[in-house]
Amino acid sequence: MSQTYKALTQPLPIDIVGPDGKKRPIHAFPKVGGFKKVPLARGLKAFELHFPTFLKKRRGSNLVAPDLGTSLCMLLEVEDEQQCSEIVRRVAHEEIPGTFGKYLDTIHSFDVTVHREARTMQVSVVLTPHGADTVSWSFELRFPPEEEGVRQDEVRPLPSPQALNDPRAAELIRIAWHYYPAGYPVWEDDDEEPVLAYQRTPEYQRWSAIRQKTWDDWKEWEDFLESVRAVFPGHVIRDVTYPSTDACSRCCLYLEEPLPDGGRVVTRVVGAVCILAPLYLVYTTTATVRPDKTSTRSRLTFEPAGEAKPFADAMARLIEQSFDYRPFPLELADIPLPDLRVESLYEPPTLLGALFASRDTLDNLP
Repeated sequence: MSQTYKALTQPLPIDIVGPDGKKRPIHAFPKVGGFKKVPLARGLKAFELHFPTFLKKRRGSNLVAPDLGTSLCMLLEVEDEQQCSEIVRRVAHEEIPGTFGKYLDTIHSFDVTVHREARTMQVSVVLTPHGADTVSWSFELRFPPEEEGVRQDEVRPLPSPQALNDPRAAELIRIAWHYYPAGYPVWEDDDEEPVLAYQRTPEYQRWSAIRQKTWDDWKEWEDFLESVRAVFPGHVIRDVTYPSTDACSRCCLYLEEPLPDGGRVVTRVVGAVCILAPLYLVYTTTATVRPDKTSTRSRLTFEPAGEAKPFADAMARLIEQSFDYRPFPLELADIPLPDLRVESLYEPPTLLGALFASRDTLDNLP
């Protein structure tokens, strides 16, 4: 069974303009690609490469909070036809114009055919880019559950009203705005410039300076690493900090449990110390390494339990002793920062991403 949803009954003119008050010709659309097997492209070709990725990306799942964005992925999770039609309408009327409007004059049609059992959908679109003739094309979006993070045990609720009104949130948001520029979306980047516009802002300069300082000379961090090695002799301890991207430094302790089949369970206990605010996180990731050296997808939790808990508790105590920092309030983790440009993130920024890193990055460990 499949169902087609039509977002438009008539062409939709788009009056959104760029920061200079003018439309931007589609041939100025920033370069994309240049990785894996995708060649570097610019202009209309770059838009055609980027557009499906934008439609596929999960940007929020609450149908009653359209300001956080929806995703076509939600069409696979919702069976109510009216809600599905509203998702498609919202993408065509709001999200596409809001993101790409300065490069588009008119959307003539936007139709989505959903194949729920196959977890795929066919998107057909006809539009007039600014400075080009009307174009039309169709493409298939695929949403494997593992890849798109739609498993029920991984769905994260949106921040509660209490979290949004928490006075701590206001202070952390202020810190994020101090270090990250607002109003520089990635699709505005001009790759012909030697230094991108957002990298010339005072906010980015502050961020870059503090990241470089903590990478070059942060005695407290070096002392902390020595303390961890002293407290946990016989365990592998690694500094797993990404030197130029994330807003935290990370220390990893490895625990291994052998399995009867020759495999092993690997648990990583991680201490993440924010470089922008006096905050820290302690979390674990767990994966099973099979006898053939392949492994299962790791599981990240901010609530260490079992064998890992005493190690996590000791890691937290060492961080507090070394830095006098406090735990990051996890109830505030997913508060959105939609206007900020956080260089390390490939998803809409949140307090967790801005002050530490994305969940995928926190989970990505050697």
